[in-house]
Amino acid sequence: MKEVTIDNKIMGYIAMFEKLTRVELKQCLENEDMIIFVVGERRLQDVFGRNQDIITSLREKLSKQVLVAEASRDLLTLVRNLLFRFSLKEINISWKNGQVDILVSVDPMEVGKLIGKEGRNIKLFREAVGRFFPIKSMNVKQ
Repeated sequence: MKEVTIDNKIMGYIAMFEKLTRVELKQCLENEDMIIFVVGERRLQDVFGRNQDIITSLREKLSKQVLVAEASRDLLTLVRNLLFRFSLKEINISWKNGQVDILVSVDPMEVGKLIGKEGRNIKLFREAVGRFFPIKSMNVKQ
């Protein structure tokens, strides 16, 4: 895992999430439009078990799209967990010279949402995966 600097804003998001859910976060990332909260393996049920409306609550408090995903020690599972809401069709992972490239295919109606304005969302997902695995690229098949 690469070293990550956490600023006060992210610390506030982490504290809010952990207070609301009583579940420890593994990672928290954001861009202008979205916040991704990554919880430990098999902890997603704990998040939603205590509060079915946690996503709505967080979205209202943070005024951004909120995604909660489960970490995984398996690259394919992690990508699947992060992109579950985009009608994921296919994930191609290729290893060349120690470099990992990921190419995902989603429902054509979801491509724009996944990529995001000016590519912000796919960059955020790439960074999220990159915090757990050394990847070279993550792209959307169009």
